[in-house]
Amino acid sequence: MWLGEVLGGPDDYTRRRGGYPQTLAHHVGKAITEQQRRRWVNLLLDAADEAGLPGDPEFRAAFVGYIEWGTRLALHNSQPGAVTAAHAPCRAGAGAWPRRTVAEHTATPGRPR
Repeated sequence: MWLGEVLGGPDDYTRRRGGYPQTLAHHVGKAITEQQRRRWVNLLLDAADEAGLPGDPEFRAAFVGYIEWGTRLALHNSQPGAVTAAHAPCRAGAGAWPRRTVAEHTATPGRPR
């Protein structure tokens, strides 16, 4: 639900699960390590492959950039005494994703993934 919203889908995560404040609450005080952060990044990239998300360089660069940014933010926010932002959007900012949507990428016959 969270990743779907991040990728431009409906705002279900924000509406039904509380959005960024709830995400933040899941991380505060967890003391995530760099090793755990990297493992999560690898799992997300494996899941993206298994789900058939686009594999073209433009999309993957934007996707990996967002995942790196988000996991580094989570790492910071999880540390004891971290100063955190109380509110932030779950969606990537305007222009963060390639011009074509995920649906357009995956619906194009013969397009490499």
